[in-house]
Parts: sequence; C-alpha cells; structure tokens
Amino acid sequence: MCHTTNLDHSPRNSVGMKAAAGVCSARGARAGLAVLLACAVISISAGTASSHDCMPRRPRPPVVLKDMGPCRFDPLTMSFSGEPMMQAKCLMRGMDASRNLVPTLESLPAALAERICGDTGLPTREALSAFLSKQNLEWDFAAHLWQPLSRGNDNDPAAPMARYFVMHDTSGPSFGRRAFPADIDVNPKINNLAQFKCSDGWGVAHVVINRTGQMLLNHDFATPWRATKFERAVNFAGALKGLFVHVEMIQPRRSAGRSRWNDAQTPDPSFTSAQYDRLALLYVIASVRAGHWLVPAFHAPIDAHIPNGHDDPLNFNIASFAESLDGVMSKLQQMSDASSATPAPLVAVGAAAAPSATGALLSYDALTRERQFHGPLQIGGGRCGGAG
Repeated sequence: MCHTTNLDHSPRNSVGMKAAAGVCSARGARAGLAVLLACAVISISAGTASSHDCMPRRPRPPVVLKDMGPCRFDPLTMSFSGEPMMQAKCLMRGMDASRNLVPTLESLPAALAERICGDTGLPTREALSAFLSKQNLEWDFAAHLWQPLSRGNDNDPAAPMARYFVMHDTSGPSFGRRAFPADIDVNPKINNLAQFKCSDGWGVAHVVINRTGQMLLNHDFATPWRATKFERAVNFAGALKGLFVHVEMIQPRRSAGRSRWNDAQTPDPSFTSAQYDRLALLYVIASVRAGHWLVPAFHAPIDAHIPNGHDDPLNFNIASFAESLDGVMSKLQQMSDASSATPAPLVAVGAAAAPSATGALLSYDALTRERQFHGPLQIGGGRCGGAG
C-alpha cells in the first residue's frame, strides 16, 4: 500500500478538499491522497469551487531520521553519497512486487548518462524560451528562465542551489477493486488539474502533470518547497527546504490483490507518453535554470527508510523518460539550427541591450556563485567518472 506522506505544506492531508454532504471532512486531516482525489472529483462534478484551501489545520507529526536513507545523504555536503551519476543510479530505483526497493541500478540510458555529469548539451535560455513560447508556455515557464532555482535552507543565499529533480505520482484516485475506465488517459474528472489548485498557495508540488500532458504550476522553481518526509525531518532543521524540485504526475491506482486497501496496480501504461514528454521538458527547464543537469530522483528511495514511506513513481519507465528527453533536445536543436540560419539584426554600437524575449531580468549572479563555490561537476563531492 502506498502510504500518505505527512507534510507541512502538502494537500495530500488537507481537509480543504471536501465533497458534497461533508464526505471528506469525516476523514479529517488523516485522509489519504486517493480519498481526497475521489472527494475532489465529486466536488468538481457537483459544481462547487475548483480551488480550495490545502494548508493542514494542525502541524504535521515530526519526522526523526534513524539514518540518512539508502542513498546516504551527507548533511555536510548537502548531497547524497557519491558522484552525480552514482547518486542518480541510487535515487532512480523503483519498487519490486514485494514493495521493496530494487537494487541500485547498474546503468542509465545514454540520454541521462551523457548529461548528468555537467552542462553538456544544455540549450540556451533564448532557444528554450522560443520553444516554450511556441507551446503557449510563456507565462508559467519561459518568463522565469533567467532566474535561478531555489536554494537550500529556505532560499538562504549561502546555501547550494536545488540539485535534485524529484518525480512523484499522485497514487490516486483509487478505484479499489473496480477496473480502470477505458478512457482513463483522457477522462476529464481523473485528469482535472483543478483538484490540485490551492487557493492558499499550498500546492502539493512545484508542477502537476495530468495524463493528457496538461500542467499546473503551483510554485515556480525558485520557490523552496518540500514534498517528502525526508526533507521535513527535524534532523536538518529546515536546511533541505529548497534543495529539491518536485513534479507530480497523475496516476490512478487500483487493488492488485484481495485487499481493497491494496493500491499496487497501475494503469497500462503507468504514465502516458504525454506525461513523459512534459516531465522531460520540465527537467530541461530546471536544468537550464541551474546551469547544469540536475540529478533525477524518485520519491520512493528518498523516504525508503522512513515509516509509511511512498512507492512512487510506481512502474516508472526510465527508458521512456530518456526517449522523451532525447526528443525534446532534438526539437530544441532543430529550432536552434533554424534560428542560426537567419542573420541576426545589426545593433548600433553603444545601443542599449535589447530585453529578452520574455522581458525577464537577466541576472546571472546566483548562477555564477553556484559555479564558483559548488560547481556543476562537484555536486556529490567528486567528478563524474564516465558513462553508465
């Protein structure tokens, strides 16, 4: 069973998502995400407001770590153990049939292995901005490309910039023993992002992606946000807040056994091609803003040694994600090639610099500081040694 994480800013435990006749309120702040999603669907279909308060009514129970997890986080370096490639192999592990973490991966697809170590192949902000504009993503994503990511310790200027791109699934709505509907990938109730829209600004993650590829931006990547128990542990005194970027993908669940509370079965495919494409695009966006490729990670191994941890993203296909990443990069390269074939307009000597395509402020101070003190190749305390 995928357990609900008790977070200090996560609508997974919010009592604001109430269905008609107070069905959800009876569950209180201990309600799981699957229950809340189901209630939200009822509420939306009943014509109630699509936005709701998500902030928990009472403080979440404190999390005290007994160890630094299977990937051995080092509070001194503010990173998991090993070089970036080693970290990714440990952090991109899923669950097996017995709901235990699989062994550390022996290799990663070339699309990831060739990039994680540094800034190889990162597109320019200008090219990425133009690409996003063509997809009508100017306001949510292109407008912030010239700004850095969040920093640890709740945006402490002296703390390292976000290093980990964490992937989650919503683990709901739950269908229990019922079969998944045939239109699960396009069903408007299942894929309604309004159920994750919080009027009080307490959205579950930075971005939520539904199965059609639509996205809801809850927090810009410059906003420190926590979406795992590990980040909230009292051991760190808040130092990890801002070190992780979080993306949720809608994934309904149903029982894989006799127990109605078992939610180990996912749709087939577990995530759609549209979700992988959007996830890859968000990974590129976050990495461009960081100035180097972030270390991709799953929620499951981060919280693996904490009671009632998560299993998400369940049945994630790393090869599909890598294929989508290659696809996004290929499109960006094609756009860059087409742009370079067009002569740039002449600018008079002494003329003021033109504003960026999005009108965003060009500020590289934070990025320069990150490279000087932390460096894109020193994320894990050592250089990445070779592919795979």
